Amino acid sequence: MIIRLGRLTPGYFRLLQRQVAGEVQMQPQDRAVNQIAMMLAIMGLGLSYYSAKQMMEKVQVRPVP
Repeated sequence: MIIRLGRLTPGYFRLLQRQVAGEVQMQPQDRAVNQIAMMLAIMGLGLSYYSAKQMMEKVQVRPVP
């Protein structure tokens, strides 16, 4: 389920509360959208991990005398 961000107003927060409670049904979405979003999230996490690992390899720790 993808929730689009709208304007942050009290009415919008009430709509989100109603969606969580199951009072309001979201429009059916294509399954491909959810799969693409999950793939992009996994790729982003992987790239972040790779970048952090590369930065840590470049840092040389000197022993404290």
